[in-house]
Amino acid sequence: MFIVFEWVDWSGKDTQLNKTFEYLREKDKNSQIWVTKEPTPNTASGREILEKLSWVWFKDWNEALDLYVKDREEQTSIRKDILKHSIILSSRFDYSTYSYQWVQWLSFEEINKAHNYDNILIPDITFIFDVSRENIEKRLHNRWWEQEFFENIDFLEKVKEKYLESADKLKDTRKIYIIDANKWVEDVFCSVREILENYTI
Repeated sequence: MFIVFEWVDWSGKDTQLNKTFEYLREKDKNSQIWVTKEPTPNTASGREILEKLSWVWFKDWNEALDLYVKDREEQTSIRKDILKHSIILSSRFDYSTYSYQWVQWLSFEEINKAHNYDNILIPDITFIFDVSRENIEKRLHNRWWEQEFFENIDFLEKVKEKYLESADKLKDTRKIYIIDANKWVEDVFCSVREILENYTI
């Protein structure tokens, strides 16, 4: 099973991914679980994305889109092999591209067209962790390092809207669950666990 955890930074998605890992391991101590995060260093495209994010940046958003799509295509064969014997938990997948790049002048239709889903593995479950602007602001305020461009609260609020719009557009072809992540961590995970219990994992 391929399970994805999505939303903006400071939503608690990675915390919930880790709690899901613990839950699945407790449920079956012999289970094989791969934890990954986009972009990964597993492909040439993924390594190029990581290099551009850390240093040279993309020449434009179309280049970024092309690289992310190519990375997902290259990852598909790897993931299919892994899924023969393991569960995959991923922090982010294509929703992040839809949401972040839709805000930055690429349309949903352009992004969707760029993804050839005949060649890209679609997650079995996608969790989207919806957090209010107020709580994101609190979490940003409580950290000690300098704010990055993608952590601007007004920008994140726009991205948040696009996450929800993307989910609405893709809901007929995906198993998407929007989780209220404004609650305590354990309460949020109760919602995740209730959904997971409906699946054979």
